Amino acid sequence: MIAAIIDDNYERIKNDLVSRGLTCERLIDDLLDHVCCMVEENMDDGNDFESSYHQVLDSIGEKRLPEIQHQTLLNLDKKFQRMKNFTYLFGLTSAILTILGSFFKRMHWPGAGIMITVGLVLIVLVFLPLYFTTSYREQTGKKNPVYAIVGYLTMALLLAGAAFKIQHWPGAGWLIYASIGFLLIGFVPLYVVNVFQKSGKEKATLPYIVMLLVGIACVMLMSNINMSKDLLDIYMEEALANEQQLELVQERTARLLEMAGDSAHADQLAAITRIHNQARDLQVMVTGMQEGLIAFVGQPGASIQEVESKDNKNAGRAAMLEHGEGKAFVTEASQFTALLDELVKDSAARAQIGDHLEFTEIIWASEHGPRGVADSPLMKNYYQNTDAAKGIALAEYVAIAYLLHQ
Repeated sequence: MIAAIIDDNYERIKNDLVSRGLTCERLIDDLLDHVCCMVEENMDDGNDFESSYHQVLDSIGEKRLPEIQHQTLLNLDKKFQRMKNFTYLFGLTSAILTILGSFFKRMHWPGAGIMITVGLVLIVLVFLPLYFTTSYREQTGKKNPVYAIVGYLTMALLLAGAAFKIQHWPGAGWLIYASIGFLLIGFVPLYVVNVFQKSGKEKATLPYIVMLLVGIACVMLMSNINMSKDLLDIYMEEALANEQQLELVQERTARLLEMAGDSAHADQLAAITRIHNQARDLQVMVTGMQEGLIAFVGQPGASIQEVESKDNKNAGRAAMLEHGEGKAFVTEASQFTALLDELVKDSAARAQIGDHLEFTEIIWASEHGPRGVADSPLMKNYYQNTDAAKGIALAEYVAIAYLLHQ
């Protein structure tokens, strides 16, 4: 009796499955048999056909059948399955390389940089594109590639920024800022829209606008966070200590210059005068750059303790690079180093001079050169100037003392 009722409604059930999105004949036949069996089980419990059939349809849902069909077809697609397997293989390989590279980096073992770089390159250029492509193809219904594109760019920029930072490559800061911008302005608002749409709330315009504005607000806020107050205070203390040491060294150098005026040191007087004149010119340039930093923030003539905008990031670029003597200072400081290297022959004295003038070396310049000046807060630039001024004074003192006592 039950089987006969189901047979009479066989075509109706098949048409209902087709109307709900099924197009694959093989899958239609399999699901048709499955639905008929479920209806028969419910009727065996004493329910009539209509209530049993509607109960089965409700358990399946309106959107479930297209999802089942889509996943079934993907499982039968050998090319797609191979691509999916390659995705997991590259993901596993890149993750292991990155983890090992990070461990090697922590232990200071050779090869760390290569492993980290290769691992992150595989993640960014191979794994993530394959992953987002397979995820996009696995979606059913209306597909929006914007989510995948923005998600990929966000993760790629975050990982690239981390790699550049670890490897000390130029541009790391810009990559990190760009990744944060993509995250807050691109990915988060789109994710909110996606959640609203999946929950059945089609009108996601207002949530998107709100999250977009929140992201913009966060990015603008972070762009104004230059340096913590504690770190500014540390730079301040170190700068003031440098200035005190500078005064003490210059007082002792003045006494050496008095000694150089004696007839007993007539042979060294010309060399000592050259050293002192170059050191004096460099100190004048440092003072000019320091005054330019303070004048840029609208407090000309004020002491560094009185400056309010110590975290201003534009002062260094303007006062030292664009309108100051930053580039000329680097050139003259290098010439000063060459002069002392020519005049001072003692290895111990030359080593001391090299330590005092380390700001003229390649490593120091790569970390605190023009890019560092342009990106650093006023207080950090001011401190570095005082450190350079102290180094010049100490190098001058060591060189003159060597010439007087050789």
